[in-house]
Amino acid sequence: MKYKNSEEKLNRKFIITLIIFIITVIITLIIILGKGKIFGFRLIPISEVEVEETHTIQLVADDYYLSEDDGQTELYVTIDGNDVTDGYELVVSDEDVVSVEGNTVTALEEGVTTITAISTEYDIQSEITINVVELATKLVVSSEYKTIDIGEQTQISYTTTPKNATVNVTYASSDESIATVDTNGIVTGVSEGSVSIIVTDEISGKTTSYTINVKD
Repeated sequence: MKYKNSEEKLNRKFIITLIIFIITVIITLIIILGKGKIFGFRLIPISEVEVEETHTIQLVADDYYLSEDDGQTELYVTIDGNDVTDGYELVVSDEDVVSVEGNTVTALEEGVTTITAISTEYDIQSEITINVVELATKLVVSSEYKTIDIGEQTQISYTTTPKNATVNVTYASSDESIATVDTNGIVTGVSEGSVSIIVTDEISGKTTSYTINVKD
């Protein structure tokens, strides 16, 4: 009889222990899945982590190529996407090439310089490159052939005034169904007709055209 009572006590203890274990597991799972909370109450304190603010600055100019004959351009600065007129300083890498007064850049002599806008409040900066060059005052275009057959090609060439002007020339066809032109100025006849090949210097803004005839 005593043996039986002892066995019952052991079974009861085992059941109680098992129940406590199951409850503990359930509570632990709730806490884990609830990220430290149970029934809306935080049981495990989570230390606050400071999220560092990020800021941006951007410097742009009206023109990045200036004539060495007192060419000028205006600078514009944005911080966190907002146009600003203060809260930054402008630093020129070569003050012999350009001068900066306010936000106006004036060319002094031929060369390349970097202008950097540095925020006075945040650890951020932005830079641009300004080129002081001799700009083209005139653009003259010619072609290897003025008239080509369908499928034939001709090379567009150009000269500048002054001869040593810095240029960035692009080509465009007024009608690609008649003739196409690639980035190197090579024109290919497509169908019969006349087409204008437009030549533009992206630096000085000078533009001119040349007529090509395509025959069948």
